[in-house]
Amino acid sequence: MSRDARWASWAVAVGLLIASLLHGGAWGEERVLRVCADPENLPFTDRSLQGFENRIADLIAQAMGARVEYTWWVSRYLRRMLRNTLLAGRCDIMLGLPYDGRFAEEMRDVALTRPYYTTGYALVYVPDRQAHLKEVRSVEELPEGLRVGVWNRTPPQDVLALRGYAHIVAYHPWYPEEVLRDLQAGQIDAAIVWGPTAGFYNKVHYAGAFAVRLLEGPDFTWRIAAIVRKDDTALLERVNAVLERVESQILQILDDFGVPYVGTPPRPSPGSGPSPLTPVGRPRGSTNP
Repeated sequence: MSRDARWASWAVAVGLLIASLLHGGAWGEERVLRVCADPENLPFTDRSLQGFENRIADLIAQAMGARVEYTWWVSRYLRRMLRNTLLAGRCDIMLGLPYDGRFAEEMRDVALTRPYYTTGYALVYVPDRQAHLKEVRSVEELPEGLRVGVWNRTPPQDVLALRGYAHIVAYHPWYPEEVLRDLQAGQIDAAIVWGPTAGFYNKVHYAGAFAVRLLEGPDFTWRIAAIVRKDDTALLERVNAVLERVESQILQILDDFGVPYVGTPPRPSPGSGPSPLTPVGRPRGSTNP
């Protein structure tokens, strides 16, 4: 090969390398957003990628010019999950955590992103049977005498018990459809459960048979964020920038899945929520390592 030919080949190679660097990473390198997620936790995530958090993860990754790669771990015991996934460096981000100052204080090695939607516990009932519940906006307004289904060890159960409500029927939150099945069968009159789960099942499995309405009150409304490792400030900044740009697309995903949410975009300021380290939609006792 002549000297001029070698120089020409070298120039082409350098040109290709520069082009690849401009598009993110060395030549042949692919950007990957490594996501920690539960493989069996619909409507949030699952291994077949049918959850709405799967869709939101794809949206974030696409906006970053990356693809999603999952590390799967059951989230019933959140501390154990984080210790073995995010904090072990096996993945870099987890979605669907409460945007709450107490959470950040408890888990000093993680950082919360800006919140990307607001939801909470919802009153669920059959409109034709309980039309008088249309105006109920908080647990305090719930009339006496109803058989009300709640998930065990959640804020609705606590508030109703403190009020001395007579007919509380407790269900295990690991089996979310049981309370809706009993509601449809008329074994209970209403339920107060996690809104995203109720909204999803109502839309997908019950053809909209129930009214699902978010309730007001302390520990009933949560802002939802993602978490990254605290020292990964570059990823935190990129994700926050993306979340700000795709707010309307996230709300469209929630609509597609029947997830109830507060209409205005959540502001990234300290929020209220349940006890620290409570995974969204899980009972408080499931966070023990």
